[in-house]
Amino acid sequence: MKILITEKIHSTGIEELKKYHDVEYYQGIEREKLLEIIEDFDALVVRADTPIDKEVLDKAVKLKCIAMAGIGLNHIDVDYAKSKDIEIYNVPDGSIQSVAELTIGLMLMTLRDLNRCAVDVKSGKWDKPGYPGNTINGKTVGILALGKIGFRVAELCQAFGATVVAYDPYLPKEIAAKIGVQLLELDDVIKQADILSIHSPLTDETYHMIDDAKLKMMKPGSYIFNLGRGGIVEEKALYENLKSGQIKRAAFDVLENEPPKEEDKKLLDLDEFILTCHIGAGAEEAQEYISERVAAQVNERLARN
Repeated sequence: MKILITEKIHSTGIEELKKYHDVEYYQGIEREKLLEIIEDFDALVVRADTPIDKEVLDKAVKLKCIAMAGIGLNHIDVDYAKSKDIEIYNVPDGSIQSVAELTIGLMLMTLRDLNRCAVDVKSGKWDKPGYPGNTINGKTVGILALGKIGFRVAELCQAFGATVVAYDPYLPKEIAAKIGVQLLELDDVIKQADILSIHSPLTDETYHMIDDAKLKMMKPGSYIFNLGRGGIVEEKALYENLKSGQIKRAAFDVLENEPPKEEDKKLLDLDEFILTCHIGAGAEEAQEYISERVAAQVNERLARN
C-alpha cells in the first residue's frame, strides 16, 4: 500500500514503514500538490503544518488513516474524517519531556535575562550588575492545562522550589493533589501566579483565553510562557502589557500565525519577548519515539486490509 509523508519525521519511522509499504516523502508539500496526489494513498502521515480539511478528505478516496506525528489535532477535521471511516492517530505521550524541558529552559533564560546578557557579552559589554534576574525558587507558578506536559512542568517547577497552582476544568482535584498541585478557577490562578505557563490545546474555549483583561489581572512584573498553541494569548494585548511593564517578560514557542506575519513583527521586536519556532517536541529523542509510534500505528491499520 502507499503512504504519503508530508513533513519531516525521524528516519527510524520512515524505514519501518518502508519495510512493508511504498512510501513517498514530500517534506513541506504545497496544498495544490497534496490535492493533486492524495487520491493515490492509503495512509497519510503529517505534522502541524499540513491542514487536512474537507476538501482534502473528499479527494482522499483510498485513505484509511491519518497519523499525526505529535499531539495536536486542531489542524485536522477529525469528525469529517471519521465520518468517512478514516482512522486518526496521534502520539500524546511523545513530547512530554521535550516540551517540559523547553518550558523550564525558557523560564531560566527569561527570568535570568540570559538571552540579552549573552548577546551583550558577545558585543563587548561586561555589565555584571545589569542582569540581576529572578529565580523560579520561591515563586508561584500557574499552569493552564494540567495534562501530561503540564504535570511534568509542575514536577520540574516544584523541584526548583516553586509553589504550583493550576487551572484545568476537566481534571479531578484529587489527581492534581497527588503531586501537590492545587486546582483553582482561571482568574484565581492568573491573580496568584508570578509565572504563568500555558499548555492548553487550541479550542473555541481557549482561543484568546488570555486577553487584555486577564493580563491586567496578573501581578505587575510577572512572566508568561506559552508552549501550548498560538492563539490562546491575544498577542496585541500581550504587546501592550509588555510595553507598559505590567508583564515583565514573555517567552513563547508558538504564535497565532506561524511563521509570523508582518503585523506580528512589533511583538517580536520587543526585548522583553522571546520566541522559538515551535520546537517544543523537536528533541531528537522525542522525534525518534514519535516516528516509531506513528509507524506502528499505520502498519497495524494497513495490515487489517
